[in-house]
Amino acid sequence: MADTELLTVSQTAEALNSSTQTIRNWIRAGRLHGVRIGNRFLIPRAEVDQMRGGLSEPRGEAPWDFDDDEVAARLPRPGALGLGDDSAGSVLGD
Repeated sequence: MADTELLTVSQTAEALNSSTQTIRNWIRAGRLHGVRIGNRFLIPRAEVDQMRGGLSEPRGEAPWDFDDDEVAARLPRPGALGLGDDSAGSVLGD
């Protein structure tokens, strides 16, 4: 591992779009291999690349996937939900 590039926890967190605490948790859980030197963890770049390879693109509908010509449905008004005039009081239990 002498010629392997090692990353800090902060660098690894940035590369994996995670928090530093998440990276430390993954190391302790054995999900990510890290080397402890003093009070610091160092992670081989190969580990980060392997984790990034396992990440997939987000799935689902993107917010911009809609038909410009389609009229959006109106949001219901409080009176239309059958809550009456005292909707806040009935919801809050007053």
